Amino acid sequence: MYYHTPDTSRYISLIRRFRVLILTLFLLISSFALNLLKPELISSDTVFWLSESKQLQKNQEQLYSATYVGRLSIDIPLFNDASKNTLQALQTELEHKKGIEQVESLFSSYMIFNDQTSEESALVKALPITQMSSNKIITFVKTLPEPYRRFVSNDFHRFHFIIHSKTPIQLDQLSIPFEYEYSEPLVEAKLSHYLWYIGIILLVVMAMSQIVFKNIIAAFGAISVTIITLIWTFSLIYLLTGNKQIHIAMSLMVVSIAIGHYLYFYYRWHVSQFKSDPNRALEKSINRNLHPAVWTLPVLLISLGSLLFANSQIVTMMSLSLMISSIVAYVVSIVFLPALLSYFSVSHPRISLARVCYWFANQEVHYNPKLLQKFMLLTLLILIFVGIRLYISPNLFERDVADETMTLKVPFKEIDLGMLQKIETFEKDLRSNTYGVVKVDSVITVLRQLDLANTPKNPLDEQRLLQALFFLELYDLEKSYMDQDSLNITITLKNADHSAVIRFLESYKALPIYLTDTDSLSQSSKMEKMVLFVSSLISALLIIALVMGIIFRSVAIGWVGFAANAIPIIWFVLFMILFKFELTIEALIAMTISVGLTSDTIIHFGYKYFRSRYFGRTRKHALEIMFFYAAVPAIISATVLMIVFSLLTFTQLQSLQLIGAYGAVLMFISLLSDLFILPVLLLSVDKEEKKATAR
Repeated sequence: MYYHTPDTSRYISLIRRFRVLILTLFLLISSFALNLLKPELISSDTVFWLSESKQLQKNQEQLYSATYVGRLSIDIPLFNDASKNTLQALQTELEHKKGIEQVESLFSSYMIFNDQTSEESALVKALPITQMSSNKIITFVKTLPEPYRRFVSNDFHRFHFIIHSKTPIQLDQLSIPFEYEYSEPLVEAKLSHYLWYIGIILLVVMAMSQIVFKNIIAAFGAISVTIITLIWTFSLIYLLTGNKQIHIAMSLMVVSIAIGHYLYFYYRWHVSQFKSDPNRALEKSINRNLHPAVWTLPVLLISLGSLLFANSQIVTMMSLSLMISSIVAYVVSIVFLPALLSYFSVSHPRISLARVCYWFANQEVHYNPKLLQKFMLLTLLILIFVGIRLYISPNLFERDVADETMTLKVPFKEIDLGMLQKIETFEKDLRSNTYGVVKVDSVITVLRQLDLANTPKNPLDEQRLLQALFFLELYDLEKSYMDQDSLNITITLKNADHSAVIRFLESYKALPIYLTDTDSLSQSSKMEKMVLFVSSLISALLIIALVMGIIFRSVAIGWVGFAANAIPIIWFVLFMILFKFELTIEALIAMTISVGLTSDTIIHFGYKYFRSRYFGRTRKHALEIMFFYAAVPAIISATVLMIVFSLLTFTQLQSLQLIGAYGAVLMFISLLSDLFILPVLLLSVDKEEKKATAR
């Protein structure tokens, strides 16, 4: 327990004697593991969510495949014959690009009109719009804008190409002479994304080493420990699950755990050289951190181990990454790291944070219990508010989209008036129950145009429907709207809640509706797993509290463990609700990182504080020791991660941007909780003034 300091002198002697062998073994094992793993890098969570989508399973029963829908928006200064020909050529190039099944745009549309040659003779014609001059196109579209409004803006300066494909399409190789935006999320990671991500971490770690420790040893050690932890963690996951896919966000979770473990061991070795030689400093690095570091393992293994039984690949991968990386980082820190550090010493071991530690201790030792009670009450009210929101609507987080294209399939046997009436009713119901629906495009859309070209005076009947179907087949217009046994429906959203539309479609009973675009399928899967994720997180927090209570042999410390872990997450969820952030795998990973790092921090803080109290230190002195030896590495770790997360928001990859946004906010909230709330909670459960005893 707190009073026991293990004798590590013989252990350090063995490490120093066999350090060459140890370093060589770690290098060889890491090289072998990396060669065995051959990772498949993923930068989007779409693959994971689709693997758990019930809607996709329902589609596969009907042999409907998932479709990637991308939106290419092109801005042109002037729409004339020259720019029209350029856009028309782009349409042709896209249609012939490998993997693309269909490209919807103004340049794939038709002008449907009545070619009346005489009073007695008239014929409905469908003329490709590309055969018209730019001026005629403008006149025609402005006269009849409804079928084309999703393809072109009112001023004819922005054109949209809706790209349907079976696999994600990259447009880097296309030569587009105008400014453009492409909305399709990347599923396969690019090497440049990982290089940017790795470069940020290296830069921040080296800067931290120079600013805080004033040497390059800290950076070299941190990078070495992190790389080994990454390789070993995902190699072990592959051996256990057979899954080689490594999400770029999950690798960041492992990096966070590795840096957190490393800093506790390195920091104690660094500062211990102020009064001791490097060899003695190695002993203190191990014997002062051996117990609290090993206590974090059962906390995470027991609390997150239960999540392995959840029917979710995402939860399994996250919990495995956190548990295995914690074990690996611990082994690397007590074996590889001392062998590496035994070759070095530092000439300036002072850390200019001692006065800050004393200030924190002096301020918090005189805390106001009433303020703590009010803060805890406010946090409880926020938790109740979140719980009520979750009960009222399982989809706690809306997903607002500026522009979105959804694709559906509806099975059919015959196109008759009854079927068309059902589709018309569906469109009316969709518009009345959701907002932001700009266009619902289906076979009835083109049938209306064909029927309108006959200038009907009466409602559509069976005879006119047959005429419209004849012209539909004559001009080969049906290929975009129907397959052999299903109708294709496209929904265009603008400034809409994507999740609300999905909820409506899934609950609609008048038609058998199948979502087919991957974005909607993955979002549907997220909504399905909402309750599972929330219940799993709550279960993990409760189990952490139980295990910590057993380790510290105190119910009060168990309560502190639960509160200190829950507070950052509760406030972070409130932040997400207020700013309408959507739930993604990046947000879940940010919460999981918070649980892992906060649990580690709580144990180190509690161990340092109660150990000092056991040996007779006053509450203030115990706080000073706790801040200096436990809070400083926690501050450095959180600061490094906040900087890394913040810089990731400047990347062009959406997944990394989300990691940056969620991670930076949550790390900041967690750091504030660790510095201002956790010490006060420890003081609140320390009711006894122990007599001083000799060490």
